[in-house]
Amino acid sequence: MTQLPEISSDRILLVSDNLQLRALLSQLLAAHRYNVVTVESGAPPALEAGVDCDAAIIDAAAPHAAARWLRNLDRTGHVPTLAIATSKSATAAESLWSRVDVVLHEPFDTGKLLLVLRGLFAGRRESVSRTQQAALTTGPVTLHSLLNTVTVEAREVPLTGAETRVLRELMLAPSTPVSRDQLTRCGLGRGSSPDDRCLDTHIKRLRRKLGTDHHGRTPIRTVRNIGYLLVAQWQPASERPI
Repeated sequence: MTQLPEISSDRILLVSDNLQLRALLSQLLAAHRYNVVTVESGAPPALEAGVDCDAAIIDAAAPHAAARWLRNLDRTGHVPTLAIATSKSATAAESLWSRVDVVLHEPFDTGKLLLVLRGLFAGRRESVSRTQQAALTTGPVTLHSLLNTVTVEAREVPLTGAETRVLRELMLAPSTPVSRDQLTRCGLGRGSSPDDRCLDTHIKRLRRKLGTDHHGRTPIRTVRNIGYLLVAQWQPASERPI
């Protein structure tokens, strides 16, 4: 597998078979303090070998090879991507456009390319910032509200929207009882009633997803005649499949 050089902050992956284009863009981006790693489109997609990038520029002159790289990028999570299309590749590469953020057609203005990249990086930073702000941590549990996922130490588990909202209410008041009425209103969006067992169903699923400590105890405890609480500090048992 092709080994690619290490790249650092504001990293751009450039995939193209056009030697002249690679040289032009490498010089341009380096002059604007971007770190660039260039790869020929026919090379094995080497992102799995440890290449990390913040944005990608894909030359779509070879649509099939470009598609391979885009699929590989998809597996690493969303990477802002700019595609370069020629008049010959524009029609053949139409199926790729849904997988990229911006398409520039040759000949293109280099100033426009730089503006597009700045916008992609700004959008990525804003997205990361929103995700970080939405993260809430209590002991070994980190809730990512925007992503509807919870991480228990190194184990990431998907949640439903209702599970996310219920868990968030518990995490906002760790080791403090939260009433059934509050959990139902804030988590499920409706008032509670004595016969409503919907909240209990969501709690049961959350307990299963969070796991237990080494003594088999769940961190979500029942508080009789009140509701539930989340233990602030607990030690999860060894990871096991959910």
